[in-house]
Amino acid sequence: MRNIVCAGVLLGCLSSALAQPPVGVMYIDGHGHWDSLNQAEAQVSGGVGDPKLLLRTEVVKRLSYEQRLDLLHEPERLLACSRVRDIFTTPRLLLLEPEKDGRVFGTYYDLEHQVREPLVADGEQTTQAAREQLVKLAQKDFGPHSVAVLANPQSHRYHLRDAAHVNTDGSLLEMESSYQAEARGYQACNICFDGATRPLDQNDLERALGAQLSQQVESEFHLSQDNAAIDRVQKVGQRLLSANQLPHSYRFIVLESDKINAFAVPTGPLYVTTGLLNVVESDDELSGVMGHELAHSELHHGLRQYQQSQQWSWLSMLAGIATRNAWLYNATQMFGSMLTRGYSRDFELEADRQGVWYSYGAGYRADHFKLTLQKFLDLEKKRGGGGFTWLRTHPGSDERLAEINDILGRVEPLGLLLEEVEPADPGLAHHLQRRGSEFLEDPQEVVRFYSAYRNLVLPPVASAVSPAQ
Repeated sequence: MRNIVCAGVLLGCLSSALAQPPVGVMYIDGHGHWDSLNQAEAQVSGGVGDPKLLLRTEVVKRLSYEQRLDLLHEPERLLACSRVRDIFTTPRLLLLEPEKDGRVFGTYYDLEHQVREPLVADGEQTTQAAREQLVKLAQKDFGPHSVAVLANPQSHRYHLRDAAHVNTDGSLLEMESSYQAEARGYQACNICFDGATRPLDQNDLERALGAQLSQQVESEFHLSQDNAAIDRVQKVGQRLLSANQLPHSYRFIVLESDKINAFAVPTGPLYVTTGLLNVVESDDELSGVMGHELAHSELHHGLRQYQQSQQWSWLSMLAGIATRNAWLYNATQMFGSMLTRGYSRDFELEADRQGVWYSYGAGYRADHFKLTLQKFLDLEKKRGGGGFTWLRTHPGSDERLAEINDILGRVEPLGLLLEEVEPADPGLAHHLQRRGSEFLEDPQEVVRFYSAYRNLVLPPVASAVSPAQ
């Protein structure tokens, strides 16, 4: 009898193990690209890495070998497809990235629940061991879990459920995970999560510099109490973040000032003046300016310009001395000067290009940024430059207009492609729109991917059946 019981327990455990869905593993390079050679050379135990086993045979049967490579070349693009569960054999996927700064990173995807989670392995182990640790983490209990959180509709922050500092007087919303909270526009509480929502490569200098400068700015300017202006900036800012998958830890703040200006300190906040809001007539125009400033922060222009040069200003000198920290002292001085004199020409043009893509990816009329710049130029001529801070810190407007015209002209074919993709796969269309810069870099590569996607033999979508009368 005892042997029968033991055998039953063993079979139960084996059945449970077999029932656990496997984890697909794909190795990508520093640009997020996959290739079959890299996949073959870097295998780990515990996951499904053979491309022949990752894709459903009946779905890819019409694809040539080259088309299958085109389909898998940009994994995140394929993972954005609305029918992704019909394409992959496994409901869970782990993208393993190259080692960076002695750490191994990965991105875990739960395709059934539409969860995307960055993972990082423990340090002080071999690359192989670190990768196997991430595979095991992805397998554990059917994948990493995010704890339930409490979301505050008033502050738009979410907290750990057991946090003692949570205000229970308001109507808090309980959500299953931080993914659900962030999908609805909530930001993580910095006390509960200790900056966990910032990118893994965020520099300590940038965080400290951003905190110091935001304190300085908010002590010198009055914060607007105009709810309509605040809501407008919040709506555009959150849409830019969500659509472009940017960190939700940014704050968007309206300053009460007649100066026509907007600027972001490293890691945020992003500030917009009431003077600028009185000039930009539509959210499309506002998205171009805010996208430009977000690009400065996301492209680390403050840190990069600090590394390239040392500048001084009396405003930042006072803040720097107060920190009693040499590197923060120098960096704050430099950035204080940069807020009044602007970034380098190359950084401004780079922010223009990325800002246009942020606006385009969020579904705004990106071409309205060109109209906004022209409006600013006309105002500058009329006012003789007085009170026009944003344009003064963003020089070379004629060159910038030409650059933006070039981008908008080259993106027209992408618009035609999106018109074809949208009815067939809204998820893919949104991804292609959000990552429009990839189309500019290599439009033929994107077209080859979509040609392969069109050749997939996807099962018909089940239609709802009316209950019998």
